[in-house]
Amino acid sequence: MQEVSSLPLQPPAMPFGEFLEALFHALEREAVRPCILRNYEGFPATNVSNDVDFLIHPFELPNAIRALRGIPGIRIVGYAEREYVAHVFVEGIFRPPKIRALQVDFIWSLCWKGLPYLRTDADAVFQSAIPWQAGNLDFLVPSPVHEAIISLFSSLLVATHIKEKYLPRVQRTFIDERPEAIAALLPAFGLKAATRLVDSVIGGDREKIQHCVPSLRLSLAFRSLSRQPIRSARAVTGYFKREFAVRFSPKNLETICIFGPHGCGKTTIIEGLMPILQSSAKIVEKRDLNTRLLFGRASLGEAVTSGSRAKLSGRSLVSMTMLVAWLVKEWLSHFSKKQSIVLRIDENSCHDLFIHSERHSYGGPVWFARLLAKLFPSPDLWILLDPAVDGLHSKSQDIFSEETIKQHEAYRSFAKTKKQYVIFDASKSPASVTEEAYAAIIDALAQRTERQIKSRF
Repeated sequence: MQEVSSLPLQPPAMPFGEFLEALFHALEREAVRPCILRNYEGFPATNVSNDVDFLIHPFELPNAIRALRGIPGIRIVGYAEREYVAHVFVEGIFRPPKIRALQVDFIWSLCWKGLPYLRTDADAVFQSAIPWQAGNLDFLVPSPVHEAIISLFSSLLVATHIKEKYLPRVQRTFIDERPEAIAALLPAFGLKAATRLVDSVIGGDREKIQHCVPSLRLSLAFRSLSRQPIRSARAVTGYFKREFAVRFSPKNLETICIFGPHGCGKTTIIEGLMPILQSSAKIVEKRDLNTRLLFGRASLGEAVTSGSRAKLSGRSLVSMTMLVAWLVKEWLSHFSKKQSIVLRIDENSCHDLFIHSERHSYGGPVWFARLLAKLFPSPDLWILLDPAVDGLHSKSQDIFSEETIKQHEAYRSFAKTKKQYVIFDASKSPASVTEEAYAAIIDALAQRTERQIKSRF
C-alpha cells in the first residue's frame, strides 16, 4: 500500500437532511417509492434513530442500491444481506456530535425466521400506506396499526424485548384501533393469540406482553407451515442459511490493527477514531492486544542461572501453551456470532511480541512465537504510527539509543511485508494523524464493499 501516507482528508460530510433529500430524488429516478417504517417525524432535519428503515419490494433492491451509489459525496463502506433486509452503511453524512456515517436498511419482508407476520408481507403495508410530507420530501408511511405492529415486533418477536421508546405510541394506537389491530394480526396468529397480545399491550403489563411471545411464535409457525408447507419451509431454510453466513462468517468482519513503538500515541489516536467511526459498521469495537497482560511482567532478557533453569523451563512451557490458546481464541473470534458487519480496531498485535520482544515476558523460544505468529488471522489493514526521531526528541530529553532506532526500523520493515498497510508520521498532532487514519480506514472499507456490491449486483 503506502509507506508514508499523505492521504487526502475526507471532504466535509453532508448534513443528514441534505443526504435524505438526495436519496429520495435518486430513488425516484430509479422508480422506487419506499415506505419509511418509523422515526420519520423529525425528517428532514433530524433522525432520532441510528438508521433509516426503507420498506421496498424485493425486486427493487438493485435499483435502490444503484440510487444510493449515485449520490455524490458519499461512499458505501459496508453491505450485508439477510433473507429479509439489506444493511447498507454509508459514510459522508454528518450527524451530531461527531458521527459521519449512517446505516440504511432496505427491508422487503416483515417476518420472524422467514415467516411473514402481516397478511401479505410488505404488500399489506403498501396497500394501506399513507402519503407523508416533510419539508420538500414526499414519501409513504405505514398506517398507524401497521406502524405499531412493526415497531412492537422489531424487538419483541425476535428477542422477547420491548423497546420502551415505541411502547407508548403502540399502546395508544391499540387503544384507539383495537379491532383493526386484532384484524391485522389475525391471519398470521389466530384470534386468541392476536387478542391476547393487543389486550396485554393496552393494559401496559410488560410481563404479560413478553409472556405472549411463545404462543405468537408457535401460532405463526403452525399456521404458516400448515397453509403453505413448501413455501414456508423454504423461507425458514433460506433464513437460517443467510443468518449463518452473516453471523458466523469472517466476511462481515473488518479488522484494523494500529500499532507502533512505545510512546507513538496509539491509544490517543484510537480514542479519537472510535466516535467518528460509529455507524460505519453495525458494531465498532476496540481491542487492546497487550501481550504483557497475557504473559505477565518478567523480562525475556532475564538472566538464566542454574537455580532458575527449572523455573524458566516451566515458564517456557506455560508461555507456549498460552500462546497456542491465544491463537485458538483469535480464530474463534473471527467466526463468533455477529449481528451484522463488525469493524474491529486492534491496538497492537500478536506480532508485537517478537518485533519488540524485550517489552514482554514471553518465556518460550522466539522461533515458536514467530511460527505461531504466521498462523494468526491477519488484519485487513495495518496502520503503523511511526514516530520520527525529531518528533520523539522534542518530547524527551533522552538521547535515542541504537536499540531504539533498530526497533523503529523493525516496525517499519514488518509493516512493509503486509499487503495492506499505511505508515503515518506520529510526530504530527494527534488530530491530524486521527484524520489521516480515518481516511485510510474508510478507503479500505469502501474498496472492499465496492467489490462486494459489484459481485452481488
